[in-house]
Amino acid sequence: MDEKEYVILKTAILNELEGETFYRLAADNVKNPDMREAFLYLAKEEQNHQQILKYMLEQMTAGKDISVEITNLEAISPGIFKLSEAAGKVDNIEISAVSTGILMEKASVDYYRQASLTSVNVNTKNLYENLVQWEMGHLEELEKIYDFLRQSWFEQQGFSSS
Repeated sequence: MDEKEYVILKTAILNELEGETFYRLAADNVKNPDMREAFLYLAKEEQNHQQILKYMLEQMTAGKDISVEITNLEAISPGIFKLSEAAGKVDNIEISAVSTGILMEKASVDYYRQASLTSVNVNTKNLYENLVQWEMGHLEELEKIYDFLRQSWFEQQGFSSS
């Protein structure tokens, strides 16, 4: 077993667990039902990542060749965030949670990119590259909702764009 690969996988599992926990906490604390659903969707995605990574870690620990069929590693569905329905009073927890989610997704993208560069196993390298794309999809959608919430918040505060 390659110790470096083992540490990368364990750390990746922890990172995904932290993401899942954060998104579940965010879902529990936002008032907007669409935001709640979006955070629960992201939590489920992070849970899926954990399952794939745990499977690979189990294979590695058992001394087996690491392989996993990577299916359904698509970016977050377009429109998961219903921007028009999210209109109304922006709750501070919503904008803060989305902002924090962006930072977490950026960190995940960076982590998986680095893991892909240092991985010696072709299957884990492939997994990390796919996870970069998956996390990028999350990041792009979170950035869209953040821009929308930020603009709505500015308007609520009476900040003029001129």
